[in-house]
Amino acid sequence: MGRFLKSLAKGVLICVLMLAASLGVCAAAGLVELPERGRSEAEVPQVHVVEPQEEESQEEEPAEDTGEASQTEGTEEEPAEISLPEEGEDPVTLLFAGDLFLTDLLQSKYNQQGIGAAASEGLLSVLRDADVFMLNQEFPFGTTGEAMEEKEYTFRVDPGYISVLSDLSVDIVTLANNHMLDFGRSPLTETLHTLDQAGIAHVGAGENLEEAKALKTFEINGKTIGFLGASRVIPVASWNASSGSSGVFTTYDASALVEEIEKAEESCDFTVVYVHWGIEKNNQPEEYQKTLARQYIDAGADAVIGAHPHVLQGIEYYQGKPIFYSLGNFIFSNGTYESMLVSLTLGEDGTGIRLIPCVSEANQMRLLEESKTESFYRNLESISFGISIGTDGTLSG
Repeated sequence: MGRFLKSLAKGVLICVLMLAASLGVCAAAGLVELPERGRSEAEVPQVHVVEPQEEESQEEEPAEDTGEASQTEGTEEEPAEISLPEEGEDPVTLLFAGDLFLTDLLQSKYNQQGIGAAASEGLLSVLRDADVFMLNQEFPFGTTGEAMEEKEYTFRVDPGYISVLSDLSVDIVTLANNHMLDFGRSPLTETLHTLDQAGIAHVGAGENLEEAKALKTFEINGKTIGFLGASRVIPVASWNASSGSSGVFTTYDASALVEEIEKAEESCDFTVVYVHWGIEKNNQPEEYQKTLARQYIDAGADAVIGAHPHVLQGIEYYQGKPIFYSLGNFIFSNGTYESMLVSLTLGEDGTGIRLIPCVSEANQMRLLEESKTESFYRNLESISFGISIGTDGTLSG
């Protein structure tokens, strides 16, 4: 009996050894998968398609991407290889227009036709494509106040028409101009509230000086874009914002705006200064405009945008930075006139600039016909300073 048990045990042992050898051969051939020892879940490579949610603790940093595809044995499907853009890789498009005012006639047409009364679909498509669209809001939103005496033109628009700005895809406006206090300070307060409620940023005016001169920034594709607004044209000194009074941020003396530009340079990758200046109906800038523009750029501004003359003024480069002395009227009057948009594309290789000619007819702004753009560019070159414009509107200096 003892000999029988020993033989049986010996036979069982031989079978076990043979089975183990067979499994080893199969594993080597990839026919079966043996469990790994000591491999924690954190060591298994993972692909994150969306941003991970916050966890209570995260002990390990994700492994550095070596560019080689990772593979887990025995899985039937492999995760698709995903290439995510590096931060700051995509360009940023900034779009600028000149003066905006909503006449009574345009308001009436807008009530009947919607935003198509103010802008064509082709133009609206251009506005929507920009990362940031900025213009000069040449009026306050308000229902209160009294018109300033002895002022030839006084503007005020019902706050309900804030929808026009939203329909135009406006992201930020400058309020630093010579019409913001046409009906006193209460419409300025209404304006600030109306824009805030609509989610539209604003510069150049505020409830006090600190608000009026405050920098507004946008974080886009890894870049910080800063905007400042100021006016060199107000009817009376009392329109100036102060520590205890609402009003407009002015730049008759460049020092205050220069100081804000220098502060902006510390935190911004690109700084835009939008200024109200010049002489109405004059397509040549005043000497003080040139002097101020250079001071702004010396302080750190990357682009200077001008408005107020209601006509186009020339363009020039200073220290490699563009100055647009006046973008003229955008949507403003009931007449027929030409204007333009300025598109700045901020990329890894610098700033690309393109001019987009427009024309307003019967209150509606639209893109200028291609057959007329060449004449538009050559006329603009004739009033500019050392710049050239390509047939596609690209600007070089």
